[in-house]
Amino acid sequence: MSDPRRNALSQLAGFLLALLASAAPSLAEPAQNGERRIKLAVFDLELDDFSAGGPIAGESAEETARLKRMTELARRLLGESGLFEIVDVSGANDPEVRAHWLRKCNGCEAKAALALGADMSFLGFFRKISVMEQNLEFLVRDARTGEALNVSQTDLRNETDESWSRALRFLIKRGLVDPELAKAAQRVER
Repeated sequence: MSDPRRNALSQLAGFLLALLASAAPSLAEPAQNGERRIKLAVFDLELDDFSAGGPIAGESAEETARLKRMTELARRLLGESGLFEIVDVSGANDPEVRAHWLRKCNGCEAKAALALGADMSFLGFFRKISVMEQNLEFLVRDARTGEALNVSQTDLRNETDESWSRALRFLIKRGLVDPELAKAAQRVER
């Protein structure tokens, strides 16, 4: 039986390798190692609140501010990885982007990313079950086809900047960046 996470990572690796091998200068900026960086539209992180009363009360000002800080952290970490060139998403006109509703639009973030000139889209959201029980999920899609290239998630406890940033750092590093950097190192060794 195959591991779905391994299959998703394998698909993402194949796509990244193909894209890096064939990227024209107009598609991506050069990375430090001479390869092309993938243009990634990192949309604002969202909150999917399933806690008691959460959907009725809506997102608090504290949650909105935390989501903004976590979005900035995600963009910084992904940009610093050397794999991605972060595309400015502030010009996106899609109503789902403006309403922070991408987690419910069944892949529309790929179309929005393509319109912004990106090769891939990055969608992340925190799912809140309670103040103590939450998870973080992110989804990377091919902007041209909408195909899911990577779906990763992790559980976290507590609703604080520390717990959210730890989960975000862990998932970006272990679910996306480390596997791709390891593959790039293998290519250089050959």
